[in-house]
Amino acid sequence: MNPHFDNSFSRLPPFLFERVQPTPIKNPKLVHVTKLREELGLHLSDEDLTGWLNGELALPGEQRIATRYAGHQFGHWAGQLGDGRAISLGEIITANGYRLEVQTKGSGLTPFSRMGDGKAVIRSSVREYICSEAMAALNIPTTRVLALLTGEDEVYRETIERSSVVARVFPTNIRFGHFEMLYHSKKKDELKALIEYTRMTFFGNLPVPEMLHEIVRRNAHLMADWMANGFCHGVMNTDNMSILGLTIDYGPYGFMEDTDLNFICNHSDNGGRYAYGQQPGVAKWNLSRLLTCFMDELPLEDLQKILNSFPEMYQPRFTELGKRKLGLFQSHGGDHQLFTDLLALMGKLSLDFTFTFRSLSSDLREFRDYYGQREEFEAWLVRYDERLKLEVIEPAQRQEKMRMVNPKFILRNYIAQEVIEDVEAGSCLKLSAWLELLSRPFEEHSEMKAYAMPTPYEKKNIVVSCSS
Repeated sequence: MNPHFDNSFSRLPPFLFERVQPTPIKNPKLVHVTKLREELGLHLSDEDLTGWLNGELALPGEQRIATRYAGHQFGHWAGQLGDGRAISLGEIITANGYRLEVQTKGSGLTPFSRMGDGKAVIRSSVREYICSEAMAALNIPTTRVLALLTGEDEVYRETIERSSVVARVFPTNIRFGHFEMLYHSKKKDELKALIEYTRMTFFGNLPVPEMLHEIVRRNAHLMADWMANGFCHGVMNTDNMSILGLTIDYGPYGFMEDTDLNFICNHSDNGGRYAYGQQPGVAKWNLSRLLTCFMDELPLEDLQKILNSFPEMYQPRFTELGKRKLGLFQSHGGDHQLFTDLLALMGKLSLDFTFTFRSLSSDLREFRDYYGQREEFEAWLVRYDERLKLEVIEPAQRQEKMRMVNPKFILRNYIAQEVIEDVEAGSCLKLSAWLELLSRPFEEHSEMKAYAMPTPYEKKNIVVSCSS
């Protein structure tokens, strides 16, 4: 039985997309498949699934399109962009009624490839594949992945690398840049059609003002989630922002190791525009570019009010997440200051972000064994202990709740590199093992304890760039 396709985006005005044919990679190998295979109703053999994702087999009702969008890149208008190496194979309606689009990345040239080759390499595909699932397990909104293929084509980046295709899954590929493309091209009818389609298909037929409020809320909450987990995206261009508030386009991302509010994970970001601490402000700026596209729908003052709601959406969420990480379940004055003072202290002392919060969730002896007695940290702990006396929850129960929000394991760059090298060598063992562990990042996994410690000095600061 084939999946049930309902390709609603391709019923929009044709300016929004182009029908394309994928370029299959040579000698494709199905390295890994996730449980989404069953949810999507893809009851295919491994051979047929590989053929479909590689563009060699067609399924009844599928589509093959690349979408046209524009965007602001590093703060500058970049004009038309689009799916330069990604092809949508169709929107599947699952058995429980969800709409999930399957898109392959690395499928070859499209009309929007510009100077690119339309291909992906194992390195970038593995990074996206494993981080998508790690983020989902951290309860951070994200695209998901279905399968990973590797091939034998030679792909030229900084060096010669091997080809790969990652199949990713999301309710929709609509980005801020789709609206920007239509607005700045003065395609008013097409823009109206996209607004109506988005409103009715993904926002429960909300009126436009309420839809925009919801878009702001989702993206504000996403930023709070990123910040509370030490995640840095690296390329927050408007074309990399999801209308649904999902984490999309995993390029030069990074989880903070040594705490640094100015942490830059993208080697190409020379000015630090997308540094860790800049992300909420960048998200608001990107939302302002999106709301500009609704000038014909709402008065300017209404759009400004919607935009100005961003801090009201972001700050309470970030404050609440900070309190949970500290095990504070009642509200008292100074709670947020206690959290931000800790972040500043962690930055001053270069303490590992994930390890420090996990240590607070259990026994600080391991923290002190690693870092020793740090006078400034001990002074903060005195304030923290005084605050904890105002809580009525038992310490053991509090720590258990803290361990449910402070992961023991995150995808450190050196771990990702180990997985990449294993896949490049033709194995899937480390990929499977780390996907299993990172799907349960809050559990102890005592046999993997070494990977929960701060990154070894010689493996710190692995640099990634936009080609990653």
